[in-house]
Amino acid sequence: MNTPLFYGLVTGFVMSVSLGAIFFLLVQAGLVGGVKKGLPLALGVITGDFLYILLALHFSEYITQQLNEYRVWISLVGSLVFFGLAIQHFLHHQRSKKDGGFELRINQMQDKQLFIKALTINLLNPVNIVWWLGLFSLPPGSGFDYNGKWVFGLAALSTVFLTELGVSWGASKIKHYLTDERIRHLDLVLGLLFSGMGIYLLTFLKDLV
Repeated sequence: MNTPLFYGLVTGFVMSVSLGAIFFLLVQAGLVGGVKKGLPLALGVITGDFLYILLALHFSEYITQQLNEYRVWISLVGSLVFFGLAIQHFLHHQRSKKDGGFELRINQMQDKQLFIKALTINLLNPVNIVWWLGLFSLPPGSGFDYNGKWVFGLAALSTVFLTELGVSWGASKIKHYLTDERIRHLDLVLGLLFSGMGIYLLTFLKDLV
């Protein structure tokens, strides 16, 4: 198998099992609308990743410089956004307990809203940009030529995309085995995950100041 393609597929799989908050968003959407609701989320994720691939391939030195120069502000803004998302999901969890509005809320979200939410989470997570810069700056990615790096990156994206659709599809198939209360608890899990990401960025910020 072509080496960049092979490593890209392996990398994509590793990224897929490390989706974190996005994984639970996909499960939440898949429980209600299956692949139809998971598709815009998956597209949002890989759009953010594709932008990072472009930046990593063409502006890695400049990005590293900007990250170092504005790392305090980047961490601060990122933490505020993640705390905002955490509060939103905590409130949704409480509201769903009272009026059973979980499925209604997901169904009412337009594809554009789901896409933007996934894209925002992906772009504001500094771990992603560090991840992609590292992939192309360290072996084996650093040893590929320009075309090989594109094959490597696109193979990783394709694997992530297909895995995310698989998560949504799988969630739709197990919905009948879950109680409404357990499904609603996904909002609580997401709130805790986003809180953790916000705290992590604040801890990172403390070390920078």
